[in-house]
Amino acid sequence: MKFQPTLTSASPLLLASLLTMSIAASAQHDRDTPHSPDFTLASVCGDYGIVGVYGANIARALGTATMDGRGKLTGSAIVNQPGPNNTRTIVAIGLAATYTLNADGSGIMVFTVTLPNRSSANVTEDFVITKSKVVDGRLIASEIQDAQEVPSAVIEDSSLVIHTYTLRRPAKACAEEH
Repeated sequence: MKFQPTLTSASPLLLASLLTMSIAASAQHDRDTPHSPDFTLASVCGDYGIVGVYGANIARALGTATMDGRGKLTGSAIVNQPGPNNTRTIVAIGLAATYTLNADGSGIMVFTVTLPNRSSANVTEDFVITKSKVVDGRLIASEIQDAQEVPSAVIEDSSLVIHTYTLRRPAKACAEEH
């Protein structure tokens, strides 16, 4: 003889109770799951180290930048670049930029690069926040990757330039956007 379950008058009540508990647990889980906050200009704020790579390692830039959380960057770097007769030359450059940031962590930086001969060049870089952390309740970019839209303004080569910005110290205060 095969056992076949039958529904009793208690079964619909039991099923309704289980369904209600399942819905309540699901709603509680949704409330407990933190909303992933959007990035704002204040997410890009602090003292960053910069490592730049030109083409297939033709040259390398090492520098620092301060980002104010309001869309302004200031900094400097040294560039180890090819010199005459297979030598290397180290040059210093100055950096000033404005940046915009989308809620998804992508953005654009528009630089004025001060070159060793005191002339300047304008450069645009597309970037994305690749790592972040919460500092004092605020989402802060701890790593940014970028790619320059045009060839290098610093070395005489048509190389693509990419940079990694790594947060060294968050700023004590960043702008609050409202």
